[in-house]
Amino acid sequence: MILGVAVVAVTALLTFSSFFNKWYYEPVLKPGQPPLPPGSLGWPVFGNMAAFLRAFKSGRPDTFMAHYVAKYNRVGFYKAFLFWQPTVLAATPEACKFVLSKDSFETGWPESAVELMGRNSFAGLTGESHFKLRKLTEPAVNSPKALEQYVPLIVNNIKACLARWSAQDKIVLLTEMRRFTFLTVLHILYGKDSSLDVDETFSLYYIVNQGIRALPINFPGTAYNKALKARRKLIKLIQDVINQRRASGKPQETNILSLLMDQLDDKGEALEDAQIIDVLNMYMNAGHDSTAHVIMWLMIFLKRNPDVLEKVKTEQDGIAKCISEGEMLNLSDIKRMRYLSSVVDETLRLANISPMVFRRALVDVEFNGFTIPKGWHAEAWLRQVHMDPHVHPDPEKFDPERWEKYGASPFTFMPFGMGNRTCPGNELAKLQIFIVVHYFVTGYRWTALNPNSKVSYLPHPRPRDFYSVRVSKLL
Repeated sequence: MILGVAVVAVTALLTFSSFFNKWYYEPVLKPGQPPLPPGSLGWPVFGNMAAFLRAFKSGRPDTFMAHYVAKYNRVGFYKAFLFWQPTVLAATPEACKFVLSKDSFETGWPESAVELMGRNSFAGLTGESHFKLRKLTEPAVNSPKALEQYVPLIVNNIKACLARWSAQDKIVLLTEMRRFTFLTVLHILYGKDSSLDVDETFSLYYIVNQGIRALPINFPGTAYNKALKARRKLIKLIQDVINQRRASGKPQETNILSLLMDQLDDKGEALEDAQIIDVLNMYMNAGHDSTAHVIMWLMIFLKRNPDVLEKVKTEQDGIAKCISEGEMLNLSDIKRMRYLSSVVDETLRLANISPMVFRRALVDVEFNGFTIPKGWHAEAWLRQVHMDPHVHPDPEKFDPERWEKYGASPFTFMPFGMGNRTCPGNELAKLQIFIVVHYFVTGYRWTALNPNSKVSYLPHPRPRDFYSVRVSKLL
């Protein structure tokens, strides 16, 4: 009798739990409104996070979306409960285009990530505030004039790095590339002399980046708790730099910090220091880590595909021969790197450093026969589009020539997002990639020390050894 009652009670509890999120979060639709997309909001609190984590931690990240496609067909949208919020997953080019280009959506990063990136960063700003800040800062990072100025900095940095790496028994390429891209962005943000301790600042940003995609559990010892502490330290360090700049007068060179310190709002008032700090943190977080991962994966793919490496080397050797003695690579040379450009695009497509982009619906939105409720989050699953065989034939194959054969139809290739929130440093990122690969393949070779290292996919895809290699100079 007691056992029977217990079984009934447990069954009732499980049944209630399985429907709780649906009851609590799903709105009552108005007469005539299309239904919500197919799917399930999962269990209370955790929603579908177990399935998400299981797919990514098992080394088979594409099985997460494959489940929805297999169960509900390729309808474009699916409902889920991810990152502690009711969510619609956009999984086709058309669905991603809709979510990323319509004014009825705003940025929708999880609250825990906004807390780390800053409420005055692009992750926290919307509407006119976002537009003005982007208009102010993006030309100093992404314009052709700015990129031309950064070429010597990047060239000299990578030459010094390659010489140093070739003198060592081995290096961890991802770690070294993180530091290389970090120094580039540090110079762009603060100028030649930031007065920041490079090692300390580099370490703090690494901790923050780890926390952005960690479970938002704020207990001592967790990745998120460590990230919050690291952010507080960064705020103090950057505030010290601002105070020093302000005390010493106007900087002699133009950089992002000087632009922000000189900027006035609509009322003629200077930006608050908290705003400046959030913008600087945003550019540093977004500007170095993802680029380092792309470079690492490009080197991995080249090593796995010697025919592609040979074509890249032939193209780059030809460009190097046209550079006169005493001169260095310039933007005109980089524009001639057509085959390498295809290799970079294929790396971005296949590596999928950022698998999704976050948005939030400002109003009830209808598309393709479904309703996306006001306040719900929408995730544009770029990885699903990039790995969809309906979009990219044989998607798991590394094939740079697909870009010459098929090209990229609209909204089928979005490694930097799209619309008014396209990554503001995408051209700078590609510039660093082109320059690194040019000097790597024309002067050096590398050997993977653990070529069969397993891949982890969270927070970003990477070999578990961070790609340990031996670098040697070509004779």
